[in-house]
Amino acid sequence: MSLYKWQVRTIGKLRQGVSLMMACRPGAGKTRPIVKWLELENEVHAIIVAPTLVIYDTWVDEFEGSNIRYAHAHGSTFEEACQVFVDDGVDVLLTTPEMLVKIEAGKRGVLRKCRKLIIDESSKYKNAGSSRFKSIQRILKQYHRIDQRVCMSGSLLPKHYLQIFGPMWIVGGTDLFKTNKFSEYRDTYFYTKPYKEFEYIMFPGFQDKLEARIAPFIIQPDEDDYADMPPLIEVVHHVNIGKKNEAYHKAMAKDLVITVGDDDVIAANSGVALFKRAQICSGIIYKYTDPNDPESGREEIYLHSRKHAILKSIVEEAESNVLIFYSTLSTRNVIRKLYPNSRELKSKKNISDWKAGKIEVAFGHPASMGHGLNLQTGGNVIIWYDLTPDAEIWWQAIKRLHRGAITEPVYVHYLQAYFKGSTDIYLLEMLHKKYAKQEGLLGRLKSLET
Repeated sequence: MSLYKWQVRTIGKLRQGVSLMMACRPGAGKTRPIVKWLELENEVHAIIVAPTLVIYDTWVDEFEGSNIRYAHAHGSTFEEACQVFVDDGVDVLLTTPEMLVKIEAGKRGVLRKCRKLIIDESSKYKNAGSSRFKSIQRILKQYHRIDQRVCMSGSLLPKHYLQIFGPMWIVGGTDLFKTNKFSEYRDTYFYTKPYKEFEYIMFPGFQDKLEARIAPFIIQPDEDDYADMPPLIEVVHHVNIGKKNEAYHKAMAKDLVITVGDDDVIAANSGVALFKRAQICSGIIYKYTDPNDPESGREEIYLHSRKHAILKSIVEEAESNVLIFYSTLSTRNVIRKLYPNSRELKSKKNISDWKAGKIEVAFGHPASMGHGLNLQTGGNVIIWYDLTPDAEIWWQAIKRLHRGAITEPVYVHYLQAYFKGSTDIYLLEMLHKKYAKQEGLLGRLKSLET
């Protein structure tokens, strides 16, 4: 895929000294123009903030062959890297959101040296009440020599327009929202109903006003920049879990309790019941000693293995290495039992081996590996054994393979318990609706881009 025009346009804006949000689909090549821009700058002094695996994998790959000197302010190298940055020994300090809080608390020399702050996967700052966001607010208010901020996001709208405030404030500050306070932003654009005081609804007509306000700070590729991307092919496999398990699923939805043998499995509320219904679809359900306390002790109750045969069939027929996503520990254990030689992609070694094509069956939890990693060289087949309800995590996980350098179509297989009212069916439909909402926002912002 060629993103030449998008990269050149982005580098041009960055060299003009503007702060911006690079918002586009995951895998659209956000890191490469950042590296090219930094190479062209006379004075770099940049801090790049990203998830742990991303600073050790993706950014290291991008800096390879460049003239950028970098160090990791993380773990055992934290103290040394911070000092080397202050002493002009490196151009870029790579760190994580948690370590940036630590830098703010005790490494003021690093922040005085910094001129450019780059936030990769800026949805990590979507919670404006979090300590990490409050820390970055203090940094940008106090250290005015950090005169250029760049945020990067493949999920500009994670769940709600309320969550746009954090990442967009980092880019635009007070100039953007006319306030530093999330509560004032919230009360300007949203209201609540008396009987639903925690459900915020945007005032009529204010969506257009908000989008028009943030659009000048956003840059994204043109639609034809995606033209050469191989297709993403989704395949749904229907699984018959049996009438008995369908009855358990129906009872859990209706009564929040089921009896399996001598065990009563209780859901504390309807939200917990949703997860338990998903567990019924996958074959193992959790019973807690105290339904209101997940730390009270957990017992796994086996229900069925109806998804196993289809999983094996997909893996056997795949013409590529396979990446399986799981959502619960019980599913993780199933995968490890069915494929003893499989490896989890949560260490630098396993990720490196996957990218080199050395792992035939890999697996991982989408929340721990769903942002920023370049995994497309390892294979082009994804299997969702069970689904996450989080649309951002779901889409980011898929885009670990379906991204810029992929040359083959990416196949995404879903093992779906198939019956009326199935939670597997509900979750996949919900995820596609949320994705359409995200695409709609990007499309409207693109029309407003100047």
